[in-house]
Amino acid sequence: MSESKEFAFEKTESTASASGAHDASCEGDAAHLQERSSSRRTGNSQGRRIVFARRITMGLIVAAVLASLAFDLGWGTPSSFGLGEFFLLCPLGGIEAMLASKSFLPVSLISLAVVLLFSLVFGRAWCSWGCPAPVIRRFFRREPKAEGGFSHDEGGRLASSRCSAAREAGTFIASLRYIGCDSRTWVLAGVLIATAIVGLPLFCLVCPIGLTFGTVGSLWHLFVDKQITLSCVVFPLALVVELVMYRRWCLDVCPVAGLLNIFGQFAKLFRPRVQTSTCFRRAKNSACSACLEACPEHIDLHSADAALQLGECTRCGECVRKCPSGSVSIKILPDSSPAAEKMRRQ
Repeated sequence: MSESKEFAFEKTESTASASGAHDASCEGDAAHLQERSSSRRTGNSQGRRIVFARRITMGLIVAAVLASLAFDLGWGTPSSFGLGEFFLLCPLGGIEAMLASKSFLPVSLISLAVVLLFSLVFGRAWCSWGCPAPVIRRFFRREPKAEGGFSHDEGGRLASSRCSAAREAGTFIASLRYIGCDSRTWVLAGVLIATAIVGLPLFCLVCPIGLTFGTVGSLWHLFVDKQITLSCVVFPLALVVELVMYRRWCLDVCPVAGLLNIFGQFAKLFRPRVQTSTCFRRAKNSACSACLEACPEHIDLHSADAALQLGECTRCGECVRKCPSGSVSIKILPDSSPAAEKMRRQ
């Protein structure tokens, strides 16, 4: 009888212990789900705000160009912008102008200095906030795709296809080697050398930014001033060839992106950051690739060389908006935690 009572007591105690452990586990799961839900709301909300602000900015640029044409304000275009006595040139166009004329142009150096300061803070933000090329590609549904798709390693994580030479450490030398692996860097060098030899700003003749706003101006003069020029046909045709037929222009060829990438490698502010506790790929070791597939530059935030890849980040906010768990957000200051420092030095 005594043994029966002891057995019953032990069984009751074991059941209570299991019930308590189950309740604690449920509370932990509930807290984790609440954290993930809160992260998703915060992250996706920030992503939507960034994308909305980006579209408004692009709209204001186009509106300014149209207003300049309509009211003869003389503001110009992003390739050559001016307000009264103050004006700036496209930095690449300014460098080309100096090489072609073999003369010193103060406005070119001032423009380059302004872009340098901007790029050291915001990186390649111009490419998604001001350049019309991505808008044209999206309109024709010609977004570039990663060559060969995204492969997964044995752990289910996406394998990076970036330059292996730059995986050594998060150092200045590694950044330089990474820049050297970029085809746009070599296109930039080729453009500048050819400009110096020929004596003409060659890229300015085919620049999608200049062609886009040149098309806007040509069509304005066609419909408003009834002026028919060859540019009404040549400019749009060149844009179709560059951006629609060859969808990887921005990823492989654009020397403006190549120039901004050099500065972007050292721009540590306003970069995307992953909250590992709620990220499907980190927390559950799943093969989620939403942020990578959403990124126009195909940056893998989980790669060993993510700190180097982020030198190409355009601050577009698409990774933040598309993350299914809301684990990606853009932070003003760089992550200085020990874990982040360890990843940068892997």
